Amino acid sequence: MTEYWYPAIADRKVPRRKGVRRTLLGQEVVFFRGKEGQVVALSNWCPHRNASLAQGKCHFAGTITCPYHGLTFDETGEAKAFLGEGARSRYIGRRGADARSFPTQTHKGLVFIWMGEGKPSPIAEDVPPEFFDPKSLVLFSQQRWKANWRPALENLQDSHAFYVHRNSLEVLSQDEHGLNLLLHMGPERPPTKIVNGRALVFENTRFFDFQDSQQKRKTNIERAEFQETYPGLGGAKFPRTKVRLHLSHVMGFLRRHLRQERDWMVKDEEWSLGVHLPTTFRFDYQTHVYSRAVTPKNADESWIFYYNTSYPATPLRRLRHRLNYVLYYDWKQHRNFSGQDKRIVEEISYKEPQEKFSSSDAFPLAYRLLVTEHSRKPDAD
Repeated sequence: MTEYWYPAIADRKVPRRKGVRRTLLGQEVVFFRGKEGQVVALSNWCPHRNASLAQGKCHFAGTITCPYHGLTFDETGEAKAFLGEGARSRYIGRRGADARSFPTQTHKGLVFIWMGEGKPSPIAEDVPPEFFDPKSLVLFSQQRWKANWRPALENLQDSHAFYVHRNSLEVLSQDEHGLNLLLHMGPERPPTKIVNGRALVFENTRFFDFQDSQQKRKTNIERAEFQETYPGLGGAKFPRTKVRLHLSHVMGFLRRHLRQERDWMVKDEEWSLGVHLPTTFRFDYQTHVYSRAVTPKNADESWIFYYNTSYPATPLRRLRHRLNYVLYYDWKQHRNFSGQDKRIVEEISYKEPQEKFSSSDAFPLAYRLLVTEHSRKPDAD
Protein backbone atom coordinates (compact mmCIF):
# COMPACT_ATOMS: atom_id res chain seq x y z
CA MET A 1 0.00 0.00 0.00
CA THR A 2 2.25 2.77 -1.25
CA GLU A 3 -0.38 5.32 -2.28
CA TYR A 4 -0.77 6.84 1.18
CA TRP A 5 0.76 9.36 3.54
CA TYR A 6 2.74 7.57 6.26
CA PRO A 7 4.38 8.85 9.46
CA ALA A 8 8.12 8.79 8.90
CA ILE A 9 10.26 10.60 11.48
CA ALA A 10 10.06 13.20 14.23
CA ASP A 11 11.00 16.66 12.98
CA ARG A 12 13.40 17.09 15.90
CA LYS A 13 15.42 14.05 14.74
CA VAL A 14 16.59 15.79 11.56
CA PRO A 15 19.64 18.07 12.11
CA ARG A 16 20.54 21.06 9.97
CA ARG A 17 24.00 20.10 8.71
CA LYS A 18 23.52 16.48 7.64
CA GLY A 19 20.92 13.98 6.50
CA VAL A 20 19.20 11.11 8.31
CA ARG A 21 18.68 7.76 6.64
CA ARG A 22 15.54 5.71 7.14
CA THR A 23 14.12 2.66 5.39
CA LEU A 24 10.42 3.07 4.57
CA LEU A 25 8.23 0.80 2.44
CA GLY A 26 11.34 -1.10 1.35
CA GLN A 27 13.17 2.01 0.11
CA GLU A 28 16.12 3.92 1.54
CA VAL A 29 15.24 7.57 2.12
CA VAL A 30 17.38 10.48 3.32
CA PHE A 31 15.77 13.33 5.27
CA PHE A 32 17.38 16.76 5.50
CA ARG A 33 16.40 20.41 5.87
CA GLY A 34 15.06 22.41 2.94
CA LYS A 35 15.86 26.05 2.30
CA GLU A 36 13.06 27.23 4.59
CA GLY A 37 14.06 24.82 7.35
CA GLN A 38 11.36 22.24 6.63
CA VAL A 39 12.16 18.51 6.51
CA VAL A 40 12.41 17.16 2.95
CA ALA A 41 13.17 13.71 1.56
CA LEU A 42 15.09 12.18 -1.35
CA SER A 43 16.03 8.68 -2.35
CA ASN A 44 19.14 7.89 -0.34
CA TRP A 45 21.13 6.59 -3.31
CA CYS A 46 23.11 9.06 -5.40
CA PRO A 47 22.21 8.47 -9.08
CA HIS A 48 25.87 8.95 -10.06
CA ARG A 49 27.52 5.93 -8.39
CA ASN A 50 24.93 4.84 -5.78
CA ALA A 51 26.71 6.21 -2.72
CA SER A 52 24.60 6.90 0.38
CA LEU A 53 23.56 10.55 0.54
CA ALA A 54 22.95 10.19 4.27
CA GLN A 55 26.72 10.03 4.72
CA GLY A 56 27.07 13.42 3.08
CA LYS A 57 26.93 16.97 4.40
CA CYS A 58 24.53 19.87 3.98
CA HIS A 59 27.16 22.45 3.05
CA PHE A 60 24.66 24.84 1.46
CA ALA A 61 21.16 25.76 2.65
CA GLY A 62 18.47 23.46 1.26
CA THR A 63 20.92 20.97 -0.27
CA ILE A 64 22.68 17.72 0.52
CA THR A 65 26.03 16.68 -0.98
CA CYS A 66 27.06 13.14 -1.86
CA PRO A 67 30.07 12.08 0.26
CA TYR A 68 31.76 10.28 -2.66
CA HIS A 69 32.16 12.76 -5.54
CA GLY A 70 30.41 15.85 -4.21
CA LEU A 71 27.27 15.78 -6.36
CA THR A 72 24.94 18.27 -4.65
CA PHE A 73 21.13 18.09 -4.76
CA ASP A 74 18.48 20.57 -3.73
CA GLU A 75 15.25 19.68 -1.91
CA THR A 76 13.49 18.78 -5.19
CA GLY A 77 16.24 16.28 -6.05
CA GLU A 78 17.70 18.42 -8.83
CA ALA A 79 21.49 18.13 -9.19
CA LYS A 80 22.82 21.68 -8.70
CA ALA A 81 26.60 21.18 -8.58
CA PHE A 82 29.31 18.53 -8.97
CA LEU A 83 31.96 19.58 -6.47
CA GLY A 84 34.30 16.76 -7.45
CA GLU A 85 34.37 17.83 -11.12
CA GLY A 86 34.24 21.55 -10.52
CA ALA A 87 31.95 24.43 -11.47
CA ARG A 88 32.12 23.67 -15.23
CA SER A 89 31.02 20.04 -14.91
CA ARG A 90 28.87 18.88 -17.83
CA TYR A 91 27.15 16.34 -15.62
CA ILE A 92 24.73 18.96 -14.28
CA GLY A 93 21.56 19.07 -16.34
CA ARG A 94 22.04 15.70 -18.01
CA ARG A 95 19.20 13.18 -18.07
CA GLY A 96 19.16 10.90 -15.04
CA ALA A 97 21.37 13.14 -12.93
CA ASP A 98 18.61 14.08 -10.49
CA ALA A 99 17.62 12.15 -7.36
CA ARG A 100 14.04 11.08 -6.73
CA SER A 101 12.23 13.32 -4.27
CA PHE A 102 9.30 12.40 -2.02
CA PRO A 103 6.62 14.86 -0.88
CA THR A 104 6.64 15.54 2.87
CA GLN A 105 4.49 17.49 5.31
CA THR A 106 5.14 18.18 8.98
CA HIS A 107 2.28 18.42 11.47
CA LYS A 108 2.52 18.58 15.27
CA GLY A 109 6.25 17.85 15.01
CA LEU A 110 5.83 14.62 13.01
CA VAL A 111 6.98 14.32 9.39
CA PHE A 112 4.67 12.46 6.99
CA ILE A 113 5.85 11.17 3.62
CA TRP A 114 4.18 10.19 0.35
CA MET A 115 6.06 7.42 -1.49
CA GLY A 116 3.40 6.46 -4.02
CA GLU A 117 3.69 6.52 -7.78
CA GLY A 118 0.56 8.61 -8.25
CA LYS A 119 -0.26 12.20 -7.36
CA PRO A 120 -0.39 12.68 -3.56
CA SER A 121 -3.88 12.51 -2.13
CA PRO A 122 -5.06 15.14 0.37
CA ILE A 123 -3.17 14.32 3.56
CA ALA A 124 -6.32 14.76 5.67
CA GLU A 125 -7.69 11.57 4.09
CA ASP A 126 -4.87 9.51 5.63
CA VAL A 127 -3.85 11.31 8.84
CA PRO A 128 -6.05 11.75 11.95
CA PRO A 129 -7.89 15.09 12.10
CA GLU A 130 -6.28 16.20 15.36
CA PHE A 131 -3.01 16.77 13.49
CA PHE A 132 -4.70 19.71 11.76
CA ASP A 133 -6.54 21.08 14.82
CA PRO A 134 -4.68 23.99 16.48
CA LYS A 135 -6.42 23.23 19.81
CA SER A 136 -5.21 19.64 20.08
CA LEU A 137 -2.13 18.41 21.91
CA VAL A 138 -0.64 15.44 20.06
CA LEU A 139 2.21 13.60 21.76
CA PHE A 140 3.86 10.70 20.00
CA SER A 141 6.58 8.09 20.30
CA GLN A 142 8.03 5.47 18.00
CA GLN A 143 9.29 1.89 18.11
CA ARG A 144 10.76 -0.58 15.63
CA TRP A 145 9.22 -4.04 15.56
CA LYS A 146 10.89 -6.97 13.83
CA ALA A 147 7.58 -7.96 12.29
CA ASN A 148 5.70 -7.52 9.05
CA TRP A 149 3.31 -4.56 9.08
CA ARG A 150 0.21 -6.77 8.90
CA PRO A 151 0.57 -8.72 12.17
CA ALA A 152 1.94 -5.54 13.76
CA LEU A 153 -1.49 -4.01 13.13
CA GLU A 154 -3.79 -7.04 13.24
CA ASN A 155 -3.24 -7.88 16.91
CA LEU A 156 -6.10 -5.53 17.74
CA GLN A 157 -9.68 -6.23 18.77
CA ASP A 158 -9.42 -10.01 18.89
CA SER A 159 -9.41 -12.34 21.90
CA HIS A 160 -5.76 -11.86 22.92
CA ALA A 161 -6.21 -8.80 25.14
CA PHE A 162 -6.77 -10.29 28.58
CA TYR A 163 -4.48 -13.30 28.18
CA VAL A 164 -1.45 -11.52 26.71
CA HIS A 165 -1.85 -8.39 28.84
CA ARG A 166 -3.15 -9.95 32.07
CA ASN A 167 -0.11 -8.78 34.04
CA SER A 168 0.24 -5.37 32.40
CA LEU A 169 -0.27 -2.24 34.44
CA GLU A 170 -3.12 -1.27 32.11
CA VAL A 171 -5.10 -4.42 32.97
CA LEU A 172 -4.16 -4.43 36.65
CA SER A 173 -5.50 -0.88 36.97
CA GLN A 174 -8.98 -1.75 35.61
CA ASP A 175 -12.06 -1.82 37.82
CA GLU A 176 -14.27 -4.94 37.83
CA HIS A 177 -16.29 -3.76 34.83
CA GLY A 178 -13.20 -3.13 32.71
CA LEU A 179 -11.59 -6.38 33.80
CA ASN A 180 -14.64 -8.46 32.86
CA LEU A 181 -14.93 -6.62 29.56
CA LEU A 182 -11.34 -7.56 28.68
CA LEU A 183 -11.73 -11.13 29.89
CA HIS A 184 -15.02 -12.10 28.27
CA MET A 185 -15.55 -9.91 25.22
CA GLY A 186 -13.84 -12.31 22.77
CA PRO A 187 -16.92 -13.32 20.72
CA GLU A 188 -19.11 -10.47 21.99
CA ARG A 189 -17.96 -7.62 19.76
CA PRO A 190 -20.55 -5.54 17.89
CA PRO A 191 -20.66 -5.63 14.07
CA THR A 192 -18.39 -3.43 11.98
CA LYS A 193 -18.95 -1.27 8.94
CA ILE A 194 -16.83 0.48 6.32
CA VAL A 195 -16.99 4.28 6.25
CA ASN A 196 -16.11 6.25 3.10
CA GLY A 197 -14.11 3.30 1.79
CA ARG A 198 -11.27 4.28 4.12
CA ALA A 199 -12.12 3.04 7.61
CA LEU A 200 -13.40 -0.05 9.39
CA VAL A 201 -15.28 1.01 12.53
CA PHE A 202 -17.52 -0.61 15.12
CA GLU A 203 -21.20 0.28 14.90
CA ASN A 204 -21.50 0.58 18.69
CA THR A 205 -18.40 2.21 20.13
CA ARG A 206 -20.05 2.51 23.56
CA PHE A 207 -19.71 -1.24 23.88
CA PHE A 208 -16.00 -0.65 24.59
CA ASP A 209 -16.53 1.90 27.33
CA PHE A 210 -13.99 0.67 29.88
CA GLN A 211 -14.59 3.71 32.05
CA ASP A 212 -18.33 3.45 32.72
CA SER A 213 -18.76 0.81 35.41
CA GLN A 214 -22.44 1.73 35.72
CA GLN A 215 -23.18 0.85 32.11
CA LYS A 216 -25.86 -1.86 31.76
CA ARG A 217 -25.61 -3.68 28.47
CA LYS A 218 -27.35 -6.94 29.45
CA THR A 219 -24.82 -9.03 27.55
CA ASN A 220 -23.09 -12.27 28.42
CA ILE A 221 -20.17 -10.16 29.61
CA GLU A 222 -22.28 -8.71 32.39
CA ARG A 223 -23.44 -12.16 33.50
CA ALA A 224 -20.15 -14.05 33.13
CA GLU A 225 -18.22 -15.31 36.13
CA PHE A 226 -14.71 -13.96 36.51
CA GLN A 227 -13.33 -17.51 36.73
CA GLU A 228 -14.74 -19.84 34.10
CA THR A 229 -14.57 -23.64 34.19
CA TYR A 230 -12.93 -25.47 31.27
CA PRO A 231 -14.17 -29.09 30.87
CA GLY A 232 -11.33 -29.91 28.48
CA LEU A 233 -8.87 -29.13 31.28
CA GLY A 234 -10.53 -31.45 33.77
CA GLY A 235 -12.70 -28.72 35.24
CA ALA A 236 -9.81 -26.33 35.85
CA LYS A 237 -10.62 -22.64 36.18
CA PHE A 238 -9.04 -19.63 34.53
CA PRO A 239 -7.93 -17.16 35.69
CA ARG A 240 -6.44 -19.51 38.24
CA THR A 241 -6.82 -17.06 41.13
CA LYS A 242 -9.04 -14.10 41.98
CA VAL A 243 -6.16 -11.77 42.79
CA ARG A 244 -6.88 -9.52 39.79
CA LEU A 245 -10.58 -9.45 40.67
CA HIS A 246 -9.85 -8.33 44.23
CA LEU A 247 -7.46 -5.69 42.93
CA SER A 248 -10.16 -4.45 40.55
CA HIS A 249 -12.40 -3.69 43.54
CA VAL A 250 -9.69 -1.41 44.93
CA MET A 251 -9.25 0.25 41.54
CA GLY A 252 -13.01 0.72 41.27
CA PHE A 253 -13.02 2.55 44.60
CA LEU A 254 -10.17 4.80 43.46
CA ARG A 255 -11.83 5.49 40.10
CA ARG A 256 -15.06 6.57 41.78
CA HIS A 257 -13.25 9.03 44.04
CA LEU A 258 -10.61 10.26 41.59
CA ARG A 259 -12.79 10.32 38.51
CA GLN A 260 -11.65 12.62 35.72
CA GLU A 261 -13.96 14.58 33.48
CA ARG A 262 -14.76 12.39 30.49
CA ASP A 263 -16.40 12.87 27.15
CA TRP A 264 -16.23 11.16 23.78
CA MET A 265 -13.61 13.15 21.87
CA VAL A 266 -13.89 11.74 18.36
CA LYS A 267 -16.92 13.19 16.59
CA ASP A 268 -16.06 12.06 13.04
CA GLU A 269 -17.33 8.51 12.52
CA GLU A 270 -14.59 7.79 9.98
CA TRP A 271 -11.95 8.32 12.67
CA SER A 272 -13.80 6.62 15.54
CA LEU A 273 -12.98 3.26 17.14
CA GLY A 274 -11.49 0.99 14.50
CA VAL A 275 -8.82 0.96 11.80
CA HIS A 276 -8.29 3.63 9.16
CA LEU A 277 -6.38 3.04 5.95
CA PRO A 278 -3.58 2.65 5.51
CA THR A 279 -2.59 1.39 8.98
CA THR A 280 -3.96 3.48 11.86
CA PHE A 281 -5.85 1.97 14.81
CA ARG A 282 -7.97 4.31 16.96
CA PHE A 283 -9.45 4.12 20.47
CA ASP A 284 -11.26 6.93 22.28
CA TYR A 285 -10.60 6.69 26.04
CA GLN A 286 -12.71 9.83 26.65
CA THR A 287 -9.77 11.50 28.42
CA HIS A 288 -7.51 11.10 25.39
CA VAL A 289 -7.49 9.43 21.99
CA TYR A 290 -5.05 6.58 21.48
CA SER A 291 -3.80 5.85 17.96
CA ARG A 292 -1.28 3.34 16.69
CA ALA A 293 0.02 3.76 13.14
CA VAL A 294 2.27 1.29 11.35
CA THR A 295 4.72 2.28 8.61
CA PRO A 296 6.27 -0.74 6.87
CA LYS A 297 10.05 -0.66 6.95
CA ASN A 298 10.43 -3.72 4.75
CA ALA A 299 8.77 -7.14 4.48
CA ASP A 300 10.06 -8.20 7.91
CA GLU A 301 10.16 -5.00 9.98
CA SER A 302 7.83 -2.13 10.84
CA TRP A 303 7.94 1.32 12.40
CA ILE A 304 5.25 1.73 15.06
CA PHE A 305 4.03 5.26 15.83
CA TYR A 306 1.86 5.95 18.88
CA TYR A 307 -0.24 9.12 19.09
CA ASN A 308 -1.77 10.45 22.30
CA THR A 309 -4.28 13.23 21.66
CA SER A 310 -5.92 15.46 24.24
CA TYR A 311 -7.44 18.93 24.45
CA PRO A 312 -6.08 20.61 27.61
CA ALA A 313 -7.94 23.83 28.33
CA THR A 314 -5.05 25.73 29.94
CA PRO A 315 -1.25 25.92 29.55
CA LEU A 316 -0.86 24.34 32.99
CA ARG A 317 -2.94 21.34 31.95
CA ARG A 318 -0.93 21.02 28.75
CA LEU A 319 2.25 20.93 30.80
CA ARG A 320 0.77 18.38 33.19
CA HIS A 321 -0.29 16.18 30.28
CA ARG A 322 3.19 16.36 28.74
CA LEU A 323 4.85 15.41 32.01
CA ASN A 324 2.44 12.53 32.55
CA TYR A 325 3.15 11.27 29.04
CA VAL A 326 6.93 11.41 29.39
CA LEU A 327 7.20 10.13 32.96
CA TYR A 328 4.41 7.54 33.03
CA TYR A 329 2.02 7.03 30.11
CA ASP A 330 4.59 6.33 27.39
CA TRP A 331 6.10 3.52 29.45
CA LYS A 332 2.79 2.13 30.69
CA GLN A 333 1.00 2.03 27.33
CA HIS A 334 3.77 1.65 24.77
CA ARG A 335 6.57 -0.20 26.56
CA ASN A 336 4.77 -2.29 29.16
CA PHE A 337 1.42 -2.96 27.42
CA SER A 338 2.36 -2.89 23.72
CA GLY A 339 5.73 -4.42 24.52
CA GLN A 340 3.86 -7.62 25.36
CA ASP A 341 2.30 -7.55 21.88
CA LYS A 342 5.71 -6.94 20.34
CA ARG A 343 7.20 -10.01 22.01
CA ILE A 344 4.48 -12.25 20.53
CA VAL A 345 4.09 -10.65 17.10
CA GLU A 346 7.82 -10.72 16.33
CA GLU A 347 7.72 -14.53 16.50
CA ILE A 348 4.66 -15.09 14.27
CA SER A 349 5.48 -17.39 11.36
CA TYR A 350 4.05 -17.18 7.86
CA LYS A 351 5.81 -20.39 6.83
CA GLU A 352 3.42 -22.60 8.79
CA PRO A 353 0.13 -24.06 7.46
CA GLN A 354 -2.81 -21.78 6.76
CA GLU A 355 -4.40 -20.03 9.74
CA LYS A 356 -7.54 -21.58 11.28
CA PHE A 357 -9.76 -18.70 12.37
CA SER A 358 -12.23 -18.36 15.23
CA SER A 359 -15.30 -16.14 15.51
CA SER A 360 -13.27 -13.70 17.62
CA ASP A 361 -11.00 -13.09 14.60
CA ALA A 362 -13.76 -11.25 12.73
CA PHE A 363 -12.11 -7.83 13.07
CA PRO A 364 -8.67 -8.78 11.66
CA LEU A 365 -10.42 -10.58 8.80
CA ALA A 366 -12.60 -7.55 8.10
CA TYR A 367 -9.50 -5.36 8.01
CA ARG A 368 -7.86 -7.68 5.48
CA LEU A 369 -10.98 -7.33 3.34
CA LEU A 370 -10.82 -3.54 3.67
CA VAL A 371 -7.21 -3.57 2.43
CA THR A 372 -7.96 -5.96 -0.43
CA GLU A 373 -11.05 -4.20 -1.74
CA HIS A 374 -10.58 -0.55 -0.81
CA SER A 375 -6.87 0.29 -0.64
CA ARG A 376 -5.84 3.14 -2.90
CA LYS A 377 -4.29 2.34 -6.27
CA PRO A 378 -1.94 4.51 -8.38
CA ASP A 379 -3.59 6.95 -10.78
CA ALA A 380 -4.45 5.35 -14.11
CA ASP A 381 -2.59 8.04 -16.00
